[in-house]
Amino acid sequence: AGSVDDHELQWKIDRFDDDAYIALIGKRDKMLSDNGYKTIGITVCEGDARELGDYAIWKFVGLIPLLDPPRHDTKDTIASLHHACVSVKMITGDHSNVAKETARLVGLGTNIYTGEDMRNASQEVKKEIIFNADGFAAVLPSDKREVVSTVRNEFGLVIGMTGDGVNDAPALSVAQVGIAVFGATDAAKNAADLILTEPGLKPIYGAILESRRIFARIKAYVVYRISASIILVLTLSIVVVASGCNVNTLYVIILALMNDISMIPVAYDKAKATTNPQLPETKKLIEVSLYYGLVQTVLGLGFIYLMHYFDINDPINLERRCSSETQGFIWYHLVLVTEMMIFSVRVPYFFINISMIPSIFLIMSVALTCIVGALISIFAMNLSTRNFVWITTFNIGTLVLVDIGKIWFEIAIGDTEGEMIASDDLIEAIPMTDTAKHLSKMYRYKVHEESVLPISDRQHKIIVRRRTQTGLGGLMTNFRESSISDGFINNDGRYRYISGVAVSHPISDTHSANRKGRYRHVIYPLVNIHVID
Repeated sequence: AGSVDDHELQWKIDRFDDDAYIALIGKRDKMLSDNGYKTIGITVCEGDARELGDYAIWKFVGLIPLLDPPRHDTKDTIASLHHACVSVKMITGDHSNVAKETARLVGLGTNIYTGEDMRNASQEVKKEIIFNADGFAAVLPSDKREVVSTVRNEFGLVIGMTGDGVNDAPALSVAQVGIAVFGATDAAKNAADLILTEPGLKPIYGAILESRRIFARIKAYVVYRISASIILVLTLSIVVVASGCNVNTLYVIILALMNDISMIPVAYDKAKATTNPQLPETKKLIEVSLYYGLVQTVLGLGFIYLMHYFDINDPINLERRCSSETQGFIWYHLVLVTEMMIFSVRVPYFFINISMIPSIFLIMSVALTCIVGALISIFAMNLSTRNFVWITTFNIGTLVLVDIGKIWFEIAIGDTEGEMIASDDLIEAIPMTDTAKHLSKMYRYKVHEESVLPISDRQHKIIVRRRTQTGLGGLMTNFRESSISDGFINNDGRYRYISGVAVSHPISDTHSANRKGRYRHVIYPLVNIHVID
């Protein structure tokens, strides 16, 4: 682009120096490009132009308009992605006029910048352009890569890139999720993380929803497992320390085993994708787990000691030599509270919700575990029928109470997940004014800013240790260590400065001082490698 044609044959078009004629052609070309047409100029020459050489006369005969319309489902796909708070930017090598018309047809904004605009801008202005643009036109492969790397590294957002050609490969390799579309070249496929086997972009929307459902299941299990462990440990420990009543160890082991087995169907539970992207924030996961664990423990201990100190029908006895029924009372309560809690943990809203009914496998698994627990406590631990009713009634009531409190607690810590997406079907795009598009874009950008993880959560400290033998025939070992967080990795007396996307460096095996030349792969979110001797 912009280079000089130094070929020995320099053909000229008739009337090339007629400014009015050139302006007319440019006007017609712009009119076509404004309507989304790409154009090819056609010229003809009478005779053999190669033999005529510089004397060949070429006459311009017209423009051929070419239309490459977007797929019929592209507009609905983009509208669905916007509903899921996923922003879409278009990057194309076409002229900016063609890009603007294409953006209009698929429901994107028309704030389109050219590759030259980016290349001529300062670093700060360039970052602002990349973040706010709806798309880019007339770009080079390096421009595509810079857009992706800037959004990823400078703004901390998760970015996916679609492409089909060799010129898309650099950007595909930089994106967290490189997607080679149907019919892509081998170069694009090799650089991508996902390869679409169907035409169109609809599978991307389905993949996003499925990933959010998977995350919801994982989050529910993690919160459940931590909460259940807190309840079991605190309840049994406090009862033993305060009253000396120790539940038989065998039954505690059975309870833990029953909990593990009954939660296997969580992997197949019905889950809904949310409009807001979910983040694996450890702090919030622990806070929610502590809410369930501590609240259920306090309520459970209050219930147990209430039954102990007040003569309510069949009282339990927490004396040092607690009876088998008392152990059965505590044990069956722990069975119910840990099993029923999954119904509250699995949904961000009230657990009694027609649209969020658990899978039949999870319902049957929890019900079967509760029945087995009831049979063990009644027939093996002599739990009375009246106490069985008390425990069951209490745990149903606390499930509702704790679930209501969960909603308020999640709002208080900012762990809201947005509304649920009903199905995988595409949302029908509706016509929007430029103002409405801008407001929708601003809302998504606000969600993006809230979804950015802090730098401390995005960095991973990796320490590379090299073991060397020193003194006493190698009986003493000295470790030299360096941290990637410091930016340096010690390597045989030299330091490699790490600021690269992927760095492979030879280090000695940490289990054998004599094995050399082993490579380890280090991932870091910036670019370039500098070796300092």
